[in-house]
Amino acid sequence: MIYTSSQFHLQYIAKYQLIVQANFNHDILYVVDYEGQLLVYMKYESNSPSEEALKILSLPFQKVYVSIPHNNLTFIPNDLYDMEDVEKYQDFMEHPGRKAESVSLDFLQAQAFYQYDVLLEQRWRSLFPQAQFIPEFKLNLMQARPHIPLQGEVLGVVFHEQVVDLFLFINGQFKLYNSFEVYSEEDLSYYVLHLFQVFGIDGKVSKVLYSSMNAESPYIGKLAEYGHQVKGISSQQALSLLDELPSGLADSYLLELPKCAL
Repeated sequence: MIYTSSQFHLQYIAKYQLIVQANFNHDILYVVDYEGQLLVYMKYESNSPSEEALKILSLPFQKVYVSIPHNNLTFIPNDLYDMEDVEKYQDFMEHPGRKAESVSLDFLQAQAFYQYDVLLEQRWRSLFPQAQFIPEFKLNLMQARPHIPLQGEVLGVVFHEQVVDLFLFINGQFKLYNSFEVYSEEDLSYYVLHLFQVFGIDGKVSKVLYSSMNAESPYIGKLAEYGHQVKGISSQQALSLLDELPSGLADSYLLELPKCAL
């Protein structure tokens, strides 16, 4: 899908934000102005971008935020973390010789270590050397934070293409974040029920939080089987639209990505 507002003007590029979510199949672009208006939305196949997308990617944006898939995600509690042991932490990565990224998650009192796909990262850094790369797991956890009570279990489910991120809080305490390949509702059930078994959850959790780029995903209806309450997570400040667009584009959870850079 391609949407470009009539209010998109090249002379104001320096004041616009470009938000990118990229993976191995599709790229999604948002261009937002300083007044909170959605000016451009594009989704296209990564290996065959449209002419319109190539034009957007060639523009000199000053504020660019990029989210690409992570792997080898590891959390280390702050009380066990030691900066002098960073090289030791990297030895536990699947690819120890590859650069490891880290981010501090103060609200979890933990440090997260992870790696990016080399080619995917290189592609976007070559396009936008000044871009801020933000791991989407940080966005997902930050958005979930206001919905985590001190009592009860909260299951987080983030839908991507053939991949689902699951995270779990029990009585306000962070327990798990992991990614799984999911090709059917049976796959989703398998991983969720296995997680319930590992953490001794009987029946349903108190709440299920989900994020998805596709509000009509058949998996979303399945979530009622796992939680007493099911809630979709979206941007806290929906953008204003100058034209009619499908619902969900202007309040996508991805629009919160720049806040993670603060």
